[in-house]
Amino acid sequence: METVLCCAVAVGGATVIGTFIGFIWRRGAERHARAILSISAGIMLAAAAESLISPSFSGGGAGIIGAVIGIFFGAAALFGAERLMPLSSYDASGRSALLFAIAVAVHNLPEGLAAGLGFASGSTEDALAVTIGIALHNIPEGMIAVFPLLAAGVPPTRALLLSLSGGAAEVAGTVIGYLALGYIDGILPLALSFAGGTMLYVILEEMIPEGHLGGRRRSSFLMILGYAIMMSLKVIIGG
Repeated sequence: METVLCCAVAVGGATVIGTFIGFIWRRGAERHARAILSISAGIMLAAAAESLISPSFSGGGAGIIGAVIGIFFGAAALFGAERLMPLSSYDASGRSALLFAIAVAVHNLPEGLAAGLGFASGSTEDALAVTIGIALHNIPEGMIAVFPLLAAGVPPTRALLLSLSGGAAEVAGTVIGYLALGYIDGILPLALSFAGGTMLYVILEEMIPEGHLGGRRRSSFLMILGYAIMMSLKVIIGG
């Protein structure tokens, strides 16, 4: 449990670090964050595919069906959250800025869940791979999350606190994911595929398009680099 708590703090702390970097170094952070985000997309793709989705497909025909359902339900969950609280809905009003912060927190909760599920599966190396992928992605995400709030006219102190709330959601998600599966048998493959589906949706819907704003070819090669880094780390962690 100590390892899970340390990783939960690391996952949430990465968002905090990114938020402070974005808050202090606003213009430069926005420019370089897209490159880091592209690398992080590759890292998260490797973590989701190898450590969450691939294990969920074990167990024969029923397992395959459950994994496919879990992936689509995971993606649909974030899609529904975006429809209820669209990220593009913020404006100069405090209400819209608050909705934006809530949407970021809702987006971060299943990412923390993914890390917790990895530990609940009993595979420490897979769990660490997922945690590393999420944490590395959270730094540029934290950098980017604070910009719209500041642009909407939210006072700097409030913008900082709202952006930091995403890190708290991720910590909570990690602990919930670990504890829930510690007491519920038989749902691990479905839960892993659900978490993998949420990560795939984030990568395809948010991270890759945002990274492409810095140049599509550059973003693609940086994403490939991130994928290679994550696969290398997985082999090293696995011994």
